[in-house]
Amino acid sequence: MKKLIKSRSGIIIILLMMVLAMQTACKKSDNEKPPVITRIRAISAAPNDSTLTKVGSGQNIVIQGENLKTVSAVYFSGFAASFNAALVGDDNFVVTVPSILFSNIPKGQENTIRLVTKYGETTFTFPVSPPPPVVSSVSNEYTPQGQTITLYGQYLYLIKSITFPGGADGTNVVSKPDGTSCTVTIPLSATSGDIVVKTQGGTSTYSSYNDQVTGMLCNFDNVNNYSYGASITNSQALFPGAQGNYARMFTGNISAFNYAWYDANRSINLNQVQWVPQANLADPVSSYVLKFEISVKEPWGGGGLMVRRNEGSWLYLARYEPWKAEATRIFKSDTWYTVTIPLTQFKTKTGNGEGTGTSAPTLNDLITSSSSVTNTGKGAIVFMYINDTATPVTTKFDVGIDNIRIVKLKK
Repeated sequence: MKKLIKSRSGIIIILLMMVLAMQTACKKSDNEKPPVITRIRAISAAPNDSTLTKVGSGQNIVIQGENLKTVSAVYFSGFAASFNAALVGDDNFVVTVPSILFSNIPKGQENTIRLVTKYGETTFTFPVSPPPPVVSSVSNEYTPQGQTITLYGQYLYLIKSITFPGGADGTNVVSKPDGTSCTVTIPLSATSGDIVVKTQGGTSTYSSYNDQVTGMLCNFDNVNNYSYGASITNSQALFPGAQGNYARMFTGNISAFNYAWYDANRSINLNQVQWVPQANLADPVSSYVLKFEISVKEPWGGGGLMVRRNEGSWLYLARYEPWKAEATRIFKSDTWYTVTIPLTQFKTKTGNGEGTGTSAPTLNDLITSSSSVTNTGKGAIVFMYINDTATPVTTKFDVGIDNIRIVKLKK
């Protein structure tokens, strides 16, 4: 009898061990399954934690599915993403969409999320889009129809259309690989107004193209508040592509600390003009920008084109020194460019030079001078070429200036 009991006990133990082994094997089998992605949702709390329809660079999202615990890598359109292993669960984890160079996405990996775990991988088809485009400036707002214009900014790739005022789309669109600029041929039917850029990431509007009226202070033709200083000419030989009259500022080498802006052809002095409407003087200074077109005939290697109101103290002054501030933009001697200077760049003097201090607190503080009346929005304006450094300028200065205007930014 004892032998029988022992025999039965042994069998029971063996059976229990077999059941336990089978359970362990099942659990192990469950954990070793390949990953599955079921949806992508927002990381924000309700009501924003809904299923997403697209994602973009820098966005924090939640990947949901099964068998995700051993994830080792995640790729969005072929670009590796970063994630915190401590936030990984078996059915969801948080990940940051990486910065994606959309012009260099590996072929066949567009709009995909590929997830790799210890036990396999899966690919989930999902729209991976750039942020909406940003157009911060254009090469020349007055580029003639039928010619090529360059748009500068960010995320200017995956372009669907660039629509010009009048309703026609531009053609021959070519984007820079990093999305910081694109070129487009202006349609012959383009009129005057906003340029609308549509990409896979969204829509952006640039204001504006070929606007001859808004905020114009002086175009040296039908709006002419010029007083004295530079030579006024319409020569196409000097500056090809000019539209009507323009001001030419030029000089040879100038010495260190040379402030003689009043020398021949080193300034543009406008009579008192309406910088901003009187009704808008309470607007923030940041709401407005100064614009003008420039053509640079000779290589520019020193000195600065300074803009100020017309008063002796030079209280607020804006500096334009493209030879060091815009090193990536190479001036061509036969091309006109649009320059945009925020009115916040009109600053006080510091030990670092004119126009390097604090901005004017209000528009009235900026515009008012000894030759203007307070609270009118009117004032004179001066462009001048000076050298306020200890280094002599050994290059020629020869530029054309046109279409001086102050424009309110659109929201």
